[in-house]
Amino acid sequence: MKEPAARRAQAELPAWFYRLSPRAQQVYLRSDAIDRFELAPSPSALALADALLAALEAGQLAATERAAQNLATELCRLLHVRSVPLQVKGVRPRNARGELHGIFFSRPPRIVLWMRTAQRHDVVKPKTFLRTLMHELGHYLDYALLRLGDSYHTRGFFKRESFLVRALWPAETGGD
Repeated sequence: MKEPAARRAQAELPAWFYRLSPRAQQVYLRSDAIDRFELAPSPSALALADALLAALEAGQLAATERAAQNLATELCRLLHVRSVPLQVKGVRPRNARGELHGIFFSRPPRIVLWMRTAQRHDVVKPKTFLRTLMHELGHYLDYALLRLGDSYHTRGFFKRESFLVRALWPAETGGD
């Protein structure tokens, strides 16, 4: 017997969803329903993504930070929102839960990314870095573009993140 779609969707919600306030639940469900942005990457955005990958592969911190900021600024321009400040740091912080890849601060809005692994200090894989940048930018866009008032890790959020990565990742390179 097939389960109704509404019941299936409700069963897939995380347990903590039910501890959210009614307003927060509405925000979560609105976020979950949005799977992409109205965005066609400009030739400039694609060139900036290539420049970011090149700077990262060269292991150049300052150049990686400039390239990441330029790419984020171009995407914000295309989406008609104010650019978000971005900082790239060296070695990822690590604790018992793992390594921190990036973080978004909502007040004031800013993004911090790390470009080297915690244990071996290797430069992170280019697609991993791009995905982290798009993840943190996605949090910013939840506030600045979608005006959700909060940013949850919903299925919709991860679909939007993947949409941005697919839009920018060079097709000929394949995987990481």
